[in-house]
Amino acid sequence: MKIFIDAGHNYSGCDTGAQGNGLREQDITFIIAKKLRDLLKNDGHAVKMSRNALTDNIGTTLNESLKKRVQMSNDWGAELFISLHTNAGGGKGTETYVYSTKSGAMTYAQKIQKSIVQNLGMTDRGVKASPDLYVLANTKAPALLVETAFIDNIADAYDLANHPEKFAFAIYEGITGKESTFTTELTEVNDIVWELMQRDIVTDKELWLKKLKSDSNSYWLARKALHFIRSNDL
Repeated sequence: MKIFIDAGHNYSGCDTGAQGNGLREQDITFIIAKKLRDLLKNDGHAVKMSRNALTDNIGTTLNESLKKRVQMSNDWGAELFISLHTNAGGGKGTETYVYSTKSGAMTYAQKIQKSIVQNLGMTDRGVKASPDLYVLANTKAPALLVETAFIDNIADAYDLANHPEKFAFAIYEGITGKESTFTTELTEVNDIVWELMQRDIVTDKELWLKKLKSDSNSYWLARKALHFIRSNDL
């Protein structure tokens, strides 16, 4: 399959992205896009990216940036268009957009959304139709836009900063239906505590970090409990 990956926004100048928790959207989207590209290529897919280097800028205005991304995909004859973004505005979780719920991208969007939610334990904000989004309205290929997580939410931002590859793995699994090397069981103490905080199970971060790092039984129980929660969509 010919898959076009649009790493949302420009490194600088026009059409730069949101910022939060010391992160920039345009940096995160490129990191995820690059890893996703490698996964798909290794699986035999033809892949083209809108930005081939972190510092790439497309166009000199917002309109030009959007038009050029669409034109690249259309001229290449992509069979699937994926635009990667981070969200902002005070929420949390993952949501995926398509032009219409009857779009050819709807099945891919649903699978990708489910994969991210299950693999990373993100809040599920669902798949939504948004015909006003330029890249969805003007691509010839089935197109979807993934708002991976909220850059201004501290728990979401932790995953964006420390585990961008997990988003790439999850999107890859959603597209191909194949399991990647990503394991859904977290093993790092910081990761376990952050996800338990995101689920409102943990309120005292420092207390839990200290407990899990000093008590192997508590660490094992917390890790297995979280894995059970993830596996059963609780």
